[in-house]
Amino acid sequence: MNSRTPQRILLIRLSSIGDIVLTTPLVRLLRKRFPDCEIDYLTKSRFKELICHHPELSRVLEFPDHGRSADLAHMRKMIRARRYDLILDLHKNLRSLFLTALQNNGTIRRLKKYGFRRFLLVKTGINLYGHIVPVYKRYLDVAGQLGIENDQLGTELYLPDETVVNVREQILQEGSEQQKIIALAPGAGFATKRWPVERFRALAGQILAHGYRCCVVGDQNDRELARQICDGNPGCIDLTGKLSLLETAAVLALSEKVVCNDSGVMHIAEAVGTPVVAMFGSTVRELGFFPLRPQSRVIENRDIRCRPCSHVGRHHCPRGHFDCMRTLATERIASALFEAGKR
Repeated sequence: MNSRTPQRILLIRLSSIGDIVLTTPLVRLLRKRFPDCEIDYLTKSRFKELICHHPELSRVLEFPDHGRSADLAHMRKMIRARRYDLILDLHKNLRSLFLTALQNNGTIRRLKKYGFRRFLLVKTGINLYGHIVPVYKRYLDVAGQLGIENDQLGTELYLPDETVVNVREQILQEGSEQQKIIALAPGAGFATKRWPVERFRALAGQILAHGYRCCVVGDQNDRELARQICDGNPGCIDLTGKLSLLETAAVLALSEKVVCNDSGVMHIAEAVGTPVVAMFGSTVRELGFFPLRPQSRVIENRDIRCRPCSHVGRHHCPRGHFDCMRTLATERIASALFEAGKR
């Protein structure tokens, strides 16, 4: 960029939920640094609602969820036509590399993924990370030469007032307004990141016994998990597969606390200011996705020597015992939940 102030900036992060939420500090700080700049954001259509209400963005560009080569070519042409002074590639995958190729009119900066260190940690157990850098700070580092300074305010998510009102009314149909809510999010993208569902069911019983309402949130893939949790816990409210991303965020915003796995829901909860109690199994702190809020709690078993077995999770425990999650007792999570500080 040299000394020239950018007039148009494009951020690219196509997926997924947690990563997109973790880019929001960068959006805020870019606007503070360049108050008169146009700041655009490119993501997949299904994630657009996470950022479309962000007041610091000029526009959100949508890439089709199942976009093909023709869609990529069209989007690259659109990007060239916008003549961005600066493109921040916060994804750095084949698609983002293609989209930013031949963009000769501006500066392109890309995410550093620490791929070699990650490979060594996951495949050999050799830890070269040293100082652990959370993923949101890695996104800030992409713009490190632009003079932005971390304000330590964390992530954020903007919810339309009508969304919060509608969700509150939906929950009130199931119980008393005086009852406080604890949300359970039993899902995760991979099985090795999911705390056993029978533990969630037992925890739900304790939540109800403490006088809270218990809401189970997630997408269509979590419906069976929710059914098992709610069976025997008639006070549980099953919202899985019934809400949009922003409506789910509204439930989390209305909750006192959220119990979850290493998942996108965890990052949404923190972005709306709700403390989490998060169970981590096959993934570890070095990978950069631990909760950020001081009132949040991480429950893990550091004595499991085969952690991490993956940087994103697996469909099955490669050693067959699943001790990283199986050894996290319900009592331990309940203790952290009911002792964790309130907002």
